[in-house]
Amino acid sequence: MRFLFTFLISAGSLFLFSCDKESAEKVAWEKSVTQTISCDDYYSETTPNGTLYNNVWNKHAAQKFSWSQCLEKNPSNGLYGWSWVWPTNKNNTIYAYPQIKLGTSPWAPTPNLYPDFPLEHSLINSLVIEHELDIQSNGEHNVATSLWLTNTKEIGNTPNPSAILAELMIWSYATPNHMNPAGTHTDSFEIGSQTWEVWVDKNWSDASGVNNNKWGYITFRAKNQSLKAKFDLIDFIDYTVEHQIIPNTFYIADIELGTEIMSGSGLLWLKQFNVTIE
Repeated sequence: MRFLFTFLISAGSLFLFSCDKESAEKVAWEKSVTQTISCDDYYSETTPNGTLYNNVWNKHAAQKFSWSQCLEKNPSNGLYGWSWVWPTNKNNTIYAYPQIKLGTSPWAPTPNLYPDFPLEHSLINSLVIEHELDIQSNGEHNVATSLWLTNTKEIGNTPNPSAILAELMIWSYATPNHMNPAGTHTDSFEIGSQTWEVWVDKNWSDASGVNNNKWGYITFRAKNQSLKAKFDLIDFIDYTVEHQIIPNTFYIADIELGTEIMSGSGLLWLKQFNVTIE
């Protein structure tokens, strides 16, 4: 079994922004002209290479702040991305996770561009992710590739969080003052020249408080961080199985690449997003 999904466009320029402090609570953000696709909550935009998803899962934590988050397109070179304006205070709260995804998340099963998902773990030899991003921001955020691992291939067409076994995240980048991953730092291991911290919580739940189901949470955080990364997700999955963090039978419901936003404003362009499955 081999699939190749590619999102690869050369960036001609970066969009820059400036900050003007109107008050201690709000930062006005100017950005260059973009083609805004939508600023609607949970809006999905189907592209040839994946689904852009305006995920604002913890928006209520912003309380009365006049926030915004939008899916964007660069009219001059075709790059896709997203912009955001969230509170500037750094209180270890994640407000949102705008993203591009392949597959069918148990939280948002439609649209599913690739009917091969969920993927049966035992049938996959490698799952290589390669991405490169441009980000301009005045706040705190990370870059995380995440997978929802489920106990069934039949998730259905409506949200089905009960199918979730675990959430696996790869943090390839984070701003200096971004919060640590959830759970406990249990280990570190090397893949090639890169060292990854291992953070685990075997009884994790929805931090927004909306849902009460539990699942395993595992994050691998890179020691040498970069906005350009390439790795095989099977290396991380094998680690979690070998260390009995997750069972050895499960399905990969989807693959998501996004930014967990903790504070401030920003704009991201996806220069490259490649997924190769064998």
